Amino acid sequence: MDSSGARLDKFLMRKSNRKLVFSAIHRKGFLSRVQIANLTHMSLMTVGRIVDELVNIGIVVEEDSSDTTATVGRRPKLLHVASDHFLSVGVEIDRDGIYAGIINLQGKVLKKLEYKDNYSGESAETVLKKVSEIIKQILSENPELPVIHAVGVACPGLIDDGVIRFSSQMKWKDVPAVDILREYTGINDIFLDNEVKAHGMAEDMFGLAKGYKSSVVLTMGSGIGSSVLINHKLYRGRLNMAGEIGHICINPYGNMCECGKRGCLQTYMADWAILREARMVQEDITIDGVFQAYSEGKAWAVDLIGRVMEYLSITISILASTYSPDIIILCGRLIEDHEVFRNLVEKQYRNATKDYMLDPFHVRVSDLGSDGTVVGAGTLAYYNMLDKIL
Repeated sequence: MDSSGARLDKFLMRKSNRKLVFSAIHRKGFLSRVQIANLTHMSLMTVGRIVDELVNIGIVVEEDSSDTTATVGRRPKLLHVASDHFLSVGVEIDRDGIYAGIINLQGKVLKKLEYKDNYSGESAETVLKKVSEIIKQILSENPELPVIHAVGVACPGLIDDGVIRFSSQMKWKDVPAVDILREYTGINDIFLDNEVKAHGMAEDMFGLAKGYKSSVVLTMGSGIGSSVLINHKLYRGRLNMAGEIGHICINPYGNMCECGKRGCLQTYMADWAILREARMVQEDITIDGVFQAYSEGKAWAVDLIGRVMEYLSITISILASTYSPDIIILCGRLIEDHEVFRNLVEKQYRNATKDYMLDPFHVRVSDLGSDGTVVGAGTLAYYNMLDKIL
């Protein structure tokens, strides 16, 4: 190997080691240098050099231990992430609103802006201009916060290389969203991804998936989607298309989907699909009204929500059988905003498929709540910025 190849290998090894040390500190919390060396199987000298680099960058802090039980020698210094000194901006684009937040390295939303409206009929240019205004607003209103001016944007649809290839919810196709946002905001470090993949990153970095090697996130709201992380890395598939479970055809003669095909899974589970069925019985009913009718025991509502639960059980079984994850995490506005449905899911998700659903995995409702996708968008910014500096 020539000298340039050896230098490249050495650089990549150092970069990999820095990421490994940072990940250990972030996932485990307060650790000493000795503990990090034991976890990463690196020498104490190598760990010490990397720790000094991370402290100098400003994303790790080293402090005296608060343990007062030690009777011999000095108390060890412990390292933790400088959670409030390295902040990013996360933005969620949905057809019912635009949501932005300033996110810290513990996955907490420190500041938040919400603009609820129906954006499904708006052009991409109009919506992205509004997103740009919101980004500039949240930064200008919080000058005291040490934001790194990196922005993650999460949007429904097929997204690849900064372009929204197709979003059935937003009715957009081939939109160079990152280029547009960079032009409007003047910020170069803008990163774009599918909303469920962004949420999956947040679950892995901050949420329920943090302690598992493999996880699947399943979202239910205005669409149905999933994301898969294996050994803490997103499985993206070709053109970032992995996880588009909502458009699996389960009945070629079934309901018409907004994507133009028939029988897509989301035509039986998404909020608009539930409303489409319910309004055959009660023309002006809302989604809240559907769950109220279910709680009151109205036969049509019990039948409708029961069918949704059957499809949810089948979907969980498909994901479990396909990816065999340690945990499946459920999220999305149908679950987050409706306690009746959330409770039903937690109690009955196995019932319809109990005879053939695999057992050795966990199913949990996300504890990130309605901020999950915004946190995911901020996490997307972190993933990319940490890759630059580590």
